[in-house]
Order: sequence, then C-alpha cells, then structure tokens
Amino acid sequence: MRVMLIANPNSTSQSDALVRAVVAQLRKVPDLQLLVRLTHRARHAEELVRGLRREDFAAVVVLGGDGTVNEVVNGLLGTPGTQPPAEELPVLGVIPTGSANVFARALGFDHDPVLAAQTLAGTMAYDLRRSIRLGTFNQRWFAVNAGFGLDADILAAVDRARQQGRAATPVRYFWASLRGWHRARRNPPQINVFADNGARTFSLEAIPLLFASNTNPWSFLGPLPMVTNPRNSFDHGLGLFGVSDLQGPAGLAGLMYLFGAHHFTRTRVVQFDDAQLVELSVPGHHRFQADGESQGRLHHVVLRSIPQAIEVFAP
Repeated sequence: MRVMLIANPNSTSQSDALVRAVVAQLRKVPDLQLLVRLTHRARHAEELVRGLRREDFAAVVVLGGDGTVNEVVNGLLGTPGTQPPAEELPVLGVIPTGSANVFARALGFDHDPVLAAQTLAGTMAYDLRRSIRLGTFNQRWFAVNAGFGLDADILAAVDRARQQGRAATPVRYFWASLRGWHRARRNPPQINVFADNGARTFSLEAIPLLFASNTNPWSFLGPLPMVTNPRNSFDHGLGLFGVSDLQGPAGLAGLMYLFGAHHFTRTRVVQFDDAQLVELSVPGHHRFQADGESQGRLHHVVLRSIPQAIEVFAP
C-alpha cells in the first residue's frame, strides 16, 4: 500500500519525536510504502496532493489539525462540482496534532496522536473505511464547520494570540468568545439565512450568530464535546445553529448553549438539521471562517452538503 503522509510542523502539538512515533505506528501496516511530506506555508498541503488518484497513492494521511485536513480535502477534490468520484481518490486518514482536532475526533479517533496513529494503522490494515459528506462554500470545501460572525471573530482572535507565541488553549477560546460576544452585542453582523433540507425550508433575517456544521460535535472545549445539533453527522446534511438575540442574560445563555450548557434556556436558540443548501449574507463584509481558518471578509456565501464526497479510514 502506497501512502503519503502530510505533516504540518507548525501544528500545535507536533514535533520531530512525535513524527517518528507516528511513523513507527503506521509502519506496522503490512506492505506499507510511506512517503512523508512536510508543509512549509499556507495551502502547501493543498498543492502537495492536487491531482492525486488512488492509482498514485492508496491513501493520504494528514498529521495535523483541521486546517491541514481542509487543505488536503481541497487539494484532492478540486473545484466543487467537478470533483472525481470518491472511489478514484486516495482514502483520507487523519492523525490529530492541532488544537481542537474536530474532524479526527468526530470520526472516533483519540485526541492523543500516538494512540490515534495506532488506531489508524489498524483501520488501514483491515481496510475499515466509510464514505462521508463534505460541505462546500462558494468554490471551496469544508469538513467541519463554517460561518460568519462570532465564531469567525473568535478564531481570528485566537490566531492573533498564536502568532504572538501563545497557546490555543480551551481557556483562551472561552475568553475570546466572551470578548467576541460583548463586541457582537454592540455591533451584531445581522446575518440573513435561507436553508433547504428537501422537506422544508427555513429563513431568518438579521440574526447575530449562525454557523453550519458538518460534524457532531461541532467542536471541542478541551476534552469536552460541544454539541449544538445532536442529529448531525457525516451521514446527514449540514446542521445550522444560531442565537436570535445576544442581548441580556438570555443572550448570554444562548452563547453558553453554544458551549454545551444545554441546561440554560433554549428561548433564543435557532436550529435546523440536514440542510442541503444554505445561503448566508451580511450587510457590508464580515469575517467568514471554514474549518477553523479565516477565509477573509465576505458578503455572501452559498453552502451545500455533498454526499459520498470522500472515503475516510475510521474505526
């Protein structure tokens, strides 16, 4: 089996010793031929895998976080609507070394990269794989979540802290969320949303917080899964979660619901499941994020859920 390992040396927990430990686990797969490639800049992983087919490599394994997974997915599939069939692409494997690692953990892998590598080696040896849905926004793919407003602002704040040498800890995410909530109360992004799941439609105007997730949970706060749409999974369409008003104690309670505190009120919580098509727009331009990476300031995006987009190794 020919396998390409894409390693992001800038990922949160990655080190030379960890790469060696991971490679040692993967080499337990019978007849493995492993090529290790390191990324050196933004979207380098995307370039390394662009145009690969299963006849070139049976699998591509990502040693990195959700941002690196996003790059590899976009490199393998290319422009939405013109992507090859999943069976023609290398099977995707993931070993988490990022800060949240939502994609790998939602697939059932341990947060510890060596344990995850051990599990991945077993799934590769026994060819345990499944087809999953992916999301698209405009002309790109996402695997975990995407949205305007508060979540994009939170990620931008954490990214700034990481550029200053600070760790992306759960506490930092939490305080960034509180600061973002205070800013959003003063100047909410006023997101307009339309969604269709094939059975019914949903629309709302000027909502201050709304994002789409392709996984359940939508993220993790350290070891704690954060669930907003319990019915969501890689087998269903996108789950939408929003808060209709951020003002006052009920608005704060809605924000806490985002972090899994479901015993708070649901009064201002907005949920919609299995969306196949979602349109989001904002007055002016606001930050938009996909898979934890800033996509710049946008005005309008169209999200779609694509079934059987890629095959992944999963326990």
